[in-house]
Amino acid sequence: MRKTIVTLVALCAAMAVHATVLRVSNVSGSTAPYSTVQAALDAASEGDTIMFDASGKTYGEITLNKRVALIGPGYWLQENGIIQEGVEHALIDNIRVRVSGVVLCGLYVTGYGGYIEIPDNITDVVIKRCVVDGKISIGEAANRCVIHQNYITGDVIGNVNVVSNFHQITNNIFVYSLTLRVHNSYLAYNTFLSKKTCDLSYTTNNTFEKNIWTIQPEREGSNFSDNLVTAITFDSDKQIDKDVKALNLSTTHGAFAGDSPYVLSGVPSAPVIEDLVVPTTVEYGSNMNVTIKLNIQK
Repeated sequence: MRKTIVTLVALCAAMAVHATVLRVSNVSGSTAPYSTVQAALDAASEGDTIMFDASGKTYGEITLNKRVALIGPGYWLQENGIIQEGVEHALIDNIRVRVSGVVLCGLYVTGYGGYIEIPDNITDVVIKRCVVDGKISIGEAANRCVIHQNYITGDVIGNVNVVSNFHQITNNIFVYSLTLRVHNSYLAYNTFLSKKTCDLSYTTNNTFEKNIWTIQPEREGSNFSDNLVTAITFDSDKQIDKDVKALNLSTTHGAFAGDSPYVLSGVPSAPVIEDLVVPTTVEYGSNMNVTIKLNIQK
């Protein structure tokens, strides 16, 4: 089977060329230029990046009608010794993607039945280093999406029809009961914690390799190669949140293995521009003083 691995660096770099960084914060007293996501989206151009400040309250639901990158500060920052301006999440209720080429990184997606929705005919969406406290819904004709290094509590559901999806689902931690419904895709280095058999109904022509499962999944319709089945037990689901390092069960299989392993904090790849101050004008012959605030992944 063809292993279609979308190059994350190339996709993210494409977003950064001639792009503007717009900072949004719903924290009272913040100096961010935008206080709502919608205001930042209205001001954004195709290919721009919207940076989210850490906040103790939700940024609400988001519908993306522009090809932009949404980048948050990560998650579980205090638990993992990350020192930055805030240790809260960038909490998003739900995200509805309506254009191709969107990048979502370092966000905490939750809310009532929290989800990320990728409809038909949308391609090249990257979901990376996020907590998805709910499901990822993928349209029947959505193609070439990357779901990488995420902590996911719900399902990844596409259509029951066999279509050429060619998604990459790698180095994620899947927590609860799971339904996978994708086709012609590459699923590797994931850790599946569900105590129930993973539902692979209507899932066809995928390649599963180097994953860790708690229960042997059904193998019909897909290629399984060098996966590890092991019993993983926790006293409670909350323990998983507090001690994710315990999931590092193998150096060769599961979310913490491979060339691009799961990142405990979800902090985006360094360097990340948290704030940028550039003068609009300077006197001829004078230096232009630019202030850049960076966040570095630990």
